Amino acid sequence: MPDNQRPLNRDEFETLVKAQQAGLFRYARYLGADPSAAEDIVQDTFLAVIRGGVPEGESAQAAWLRGIARNLFLRHCRTSRRSPITADEHVLEQAELAWAREFLREGDGFDYVEALRRCLNDLPADRRRVIELQYAAKKSRAEIARICGMTENGVKSTMRRLRAVLAVCISRRLAMENPDGV
Repeated sequence: MPDNQRPLNRDEFETLVKAQQAGLFRYARYLGADPSAAEDIVQDTFLAVIRGGVPEGESAQAAWLRGIARNLFLRHCRTSRRSPITADEHVLEQAELAWAREFLREGDGFDYVEALRRCLNDLPADRRRVIELQYAAKKSRAEIARICGMTENGVKSTMRRLRAVLAVCISRRLAMENPDGV
């Protein structure tokens, strides 16, 4: 085990998984992994933690975990014959820089998540319900249509509009919180 890494006890490991799992999944998807491969990459990343420990400090841990996930994604691309994704180190380095610039402004991505939470709260209740059914409850378009008294095409159009509204809202909130763009 390298000098800057230490093993974790069970509670520390559970805390790390809870804190980093969703972000690692989003990162793997951002790199181009399909949902199944992203889940495997996240799982294998945490297996590496069990085997080798982690560095000290939350931001160092997050960066280290992304590095492992990036390498696992590269291996997946090289070994998966079905994978249409091809990637090299340069492309992944650029993806890491873009990820850090867009999602980790404050080092942990919390500002982005908090902006999303506030934007969701600003939506009318019926529109927020459509989002919740889609993403939290993982309902199909047909189920959402039935629950909300809409057509499937109406759900599709509503989701497209809501994503656009949320993207603008999030960008504005982030710009207000960070007016210098730093």
